[in-house]
Amino acid sequence: MSEHQDTVPGAVVRITELVGSSPDSFSDAVRNAVKAASQTVRGIRGVEVIGSNADVDENGNLSLYKVHCKIAFVVER
Repeated sequence: MSEHQDTVPGAVVRITELVGSSPDSFSDAVRNAVKAASQTVRGIRGVEVIGSNADVDENGNLSLYKVHCKIAFVVER
């Protein structure tokens, strides 16, 4: 995710990892992770999905989508 430093010249970018989840889709799980992070972190510049997995219910249906993400944000000086 070092390319995010180039979006704000001279900036210091911090990267934190988190897991988002959704009962609907992997995309919604990513959105939920970024939305939750944005409640306490300012200056989010990007997200990278490192991995994904899902829970399967007793009927063989996907029941919970999960994504492991890195969120990049600019450190305020």
